[in-house]
Amino acid sequence: MDIIAFIAGLIVGIVAVSIAVEFAWKKSVPEKTCKIIKNWSLNEISNALIVAERIHIPLPPDAKVVVGNPSPFAKNARENPQVTGNFAVGINKAFIFAGDIKKGQVAIVTSDEDILKELRETFYEFYRVKEKPATYVSKKGRVRVRGLVRAVFPYRDGYMIRLSYEGGLVGVLIKERMDVEGRRIEVEGEMKEYPFIEPYNITILD
Repeated sequence: MDIIAFIAGLIVGIVAVSIAVEFAWKKSVPEKTCKIIKNWSLNEISNALIVAERIHIPLPPDAKVVVGNPSPFAKNARENPQVTGNFAVGINKAFIFAGDIKKGQVAIVTSDEDILKELRETFYEFYRVKEKPATYVSKKGRVRVRGLVRAVFPYRDGYMIRLSYEGGLVGVLIKERMDVEGRRIEVEGEMKEYPFIEPYNITILD
């Protein structure tokens, strides 16, 4: 009987120690600070600092934003062509996106203080860099111009956008008609014969 009691007591002791060790181990594991999400809203982050290669959704009114490429949703954003990465960081959490900031984009949400600090520093590195000029128009070669579309009309084998900007007027040659009269656009392209631009990218800004 004494031997049975001894063995039973030993087993109970081993189980108790195992439970105690497991409990202590679980308590010592760092709290999970990151997870992958698809349902998110930028409005969840107050006073957001946002870095984006390109924006495809409306932004919170109190956000500071720096983008690599203009878009209709980033009209008041600061531009920096060196921008890489896409994230929004606030006081106590951040979203780090797998690609352009758009609806349904996969993101990691984190509350890790070291990561938040690094994201804020990265934001201000991009934000403090002087913006590239909104418009540069040369007589020949590569150009970038922002302006207001005055008219779109047939021209030769396609159409022409009559674009006014602070330096005057240019004609943007396109193959298919665009419904952009009265709207602000940005054109990047080649000035083949002044003042006619052959565009390789047209962005609607409003």
